[in-house]
Amino acid sequence: MRQRDAMIARLRSTGDLWEPAPGLVGLRGETLARFEQIEALVTDLCASETADNWRIPQALPLEVLERSGYFASFPQWLTLASHLSDDAVALERIARSERPARDAAREAAPASAALSPAVCYHVYGALAGTVIDAPKIVTAQGCCWRHEGSRFEPLARGWAFIMREIVCIGSEADCTAFRERGLAIARRLADALGLFGAIAEAEDPFFAPTARGRAILQRLRSLKHEMMLLIGDGETTAAASFNLHECFFGEAFGIRLPDGQPAHSACIAFGLERWLLASLMAYPIGTKRRARERRMLGARA
Repeated sequence: MRQRDAMIARLRSTGDLWEPAPGLVGLRGETLARFEQIEALVTDLCASETADNWRIPQALPLEVLERSGYFASFPQWLTLASHLSDDAVALERIARSERPARDAAREAAPASAALSPAVCYHVYGALAGTVIDAPKIVTAQGCCWRHEGSRFEPLARGWAFIMREIVCIGSEADCTAFRERGLAIARRLADALGLFGAIAEAEDPFFAPTARGRAILQRLRSLKHEMMLLIGDGETTAAASFNLHECFFGEAFGIRLPDGQPAHSACIAFGLERWLLASLMAYPIGTKRRARERRMLGARA
């Protein structure tokens, strides 16, 4: 059994972790306390980059994803948000059904929104049609949804997970400098938690018809990097990503610089459950953690 599987089994046995459905994880007890400590530390570190903190909606219109090119890039991940039909006959049928859950699924209305697959799309949608006369840097946290078929693994790969992002919109130089600062933030986080984090070039898992060319371009231009954390048995997980988008979203959403040119953008994302997983593997619940980690997290406990 993998070390990670054994640790997850222990958390299940104590009730600290449970899964009501594949890809959905609940936490409580000491494991939840550890998650909240990490969450608070990430929030503080992101606040050192910007005080512009946003609370994003839990879903976004499909038109925003269409405008962003999401359907050509990652349609395989999307989770749609729907609701029941307001047809009285259908609702009565559901109410009287012996299997209302099944019948409710059949009566769902066509979706007009999706559960957020990432935080940054909300920022681009909100700033559409604006002029950026100085670098715009915002941070936000949200529950993100990406359905990856049968690949779910507790804390490592979920259907729903918590992501904290920082987004920068400005000139190319602004975004490049921002990403360098983001790499430093991630290193500070790994150091505070007593974790080893290695930075590696990466590429997004673009949908098959568009994958090859876009992935090669991403690599050639070094647009995406990830911080890889150890999670046992020599395995690693991408717990943070650092992304340059060039002027793609500036053009897509009509976000411009004062000279009329489309703005560049970049984002830094932290997958909180993956940071928790790496922390639990390095310092299991009930064991003594490093003095440096206790100092950093103690003020948040």
